[in-house]
Amino acid sequence: MNLTEEQSDQLEEMAYLLIPLDLIAINFGMEYLAFMMELREIDSPVRQAYYKGILRQKMELHSNIVQAAKNGSHPAQEQIVKMLNQITGELRYG
Repeated sequence: MNLTEEQSDQLEEMAYLLIPLDLIAINFGMEYLAFMMELREIDSPVRQAYYKGILRQKMELHSNIVQAAKNGSHPAQEQIVKMLNQITGELRYG
């Protein structure tokens, strides 16, 4: 599915706001399974826009966790340790 720039921006924003996939599909007038197939295609504009929004949300969340940890939040510091262990594990074991 090709997206206009406006549709791509809208899809990215919906993903950023964590709108459920079935509702995003309805918004774009797609059957849920067809939408899911688009998300699985590596070069799909739908996949790229969707994951851009998800990544933006994830980056914002991680930034908030890092800031809370710097401010002395013990739960945030524990979360940072878990995230670091996950990243280093991925680097070691792919």
